[in-house]
Amino acid sequence: MLHYRLRWYAVSTARLLLRRWQALVLLLGVLASANASVFANADTFARPILLAVSPGHGPGWRFSYLLLLLALAALWAHMQRRQIKGGAFMAFAASLPLDARQRRRADLAVLVLADSPLLLMVAGALASDAARGGAAAHLLLLAALVPLALAAQVGVLERRPLAAAGLVATCALLSAAFGTRLAAVANLVACVGAALALRRAPWPQPRALARLRLRAPAWPGLLHAMAGRHTAPLQVSFSILLRERRDEALAKALGAAALFAGALGLATVFEHDARALAAAWFAQGCIALHLSGLFRGLRMAHRASVAYTGALPLAPDWWRRFDLAAVSGFALPFLAAPAMLACYEGAGPARAAAGLLSYAALLCVLRAPQLASERHAVVLSVIVAGGWMAATIACLF
Repeated sequence: MLHYRLRWYAVSTARLLLRRWQALVLLLGVLASANASVFANADTFARPILLAVSPGHGPGWRFSYLLLLLALAALWAHMQRRQIKGGAFMAFAASLPLDARQRRRADLAVLVLADSPLLLMVAGALASDAARGGAAAHLLLLAALVPLALAAQVGVLERRPLAAAGLVATCALLSAAFGTRLAAVANLVACVGAALALRRAPWPQPRALARLRLRAPAWPGLLHAMAGRHTAPLQVSFSILLRERRDEALAKALGAAALFAGALGLATVFEHDARALAAAWFAQGCIALHLSGLFRGLRMAHRASVAYTGALPLAPDWWRRFDLAAVSGFALPFLAAPAMLACYEGAGPARAAAGLLSYAALLCVLRAPQLASERHAVVLSVIVAGGWMAATIACLF
């Protein structure tokens, strides 16, 4: 079963996993050009993980940050839940005489493959902290993040909401014991406990919890009910984006939030000078470039339904303007956040609004290079976005 599960994951997400590793290699190359030593590169690359053992924060902040890391790991698995769970093959595998422990082992093996870019970040954090002579308690805490993140992801795959309670209690224990004499013991207990919980057979869920299922977003239907039949094409685009391709939309939202968080971090590093304003506008352009990839999924879904819609009295590519409206509406909150940051950094409401309109137009313009060529879509989009961002920053700075 494990062979077929790994094969299904490789077939269904081969290009996506390759793009993630390409982005990781690109990031490592940028860091290599910005720092002189290998350990400095590892420290910069693993900074989000190393913040968990930073001594300059209190228990409340550490508790919240540990929960944030586990929530991001759970979202990472939720975005590719269908691919990790085995797809159509598991409908056949459900009839095989396999116990729950064997199924969980297969889930863990596929999760390790899916988490390979994230595990490299944890390895970099361990190497960086060990090179600086970090305490054993810190190394244990960093190592404990791996089984805890896997436990959070297994809870998402198996739809176990009660697993969140155990993870919250563990994060509270780790944050309370940090910096005390019991820190090493608490970290070791959390690491071993999470590993044992993953190894054993899963507990049977209560029937009420087993029947719980996440409901699809209802607001596209509410939009149609409020505005009538004239919004039906727009509802189709929103339904594809938020239901059929919900995992992709969630991944794009998570990436856009990470870009904005990076802009906030750069603004703090630059001590909120003129460079922070440029970083805000640069992050806004990167968010537009990142979210423009949603157009490919929308067009694929529309083309898959052409056998039905082709019989209707509709113009060719009737979905174009509705896809633009759906993606623009989805991207507006993520584009507005850097605009607010630019306004805070001294751009003023007029320049911040001009930057928002410019990058909203860039998002619409990027639809053409994204759909022009599947092989060269990324290169063409980066070239267009780079020129647009340079012109916008030059005009508004």
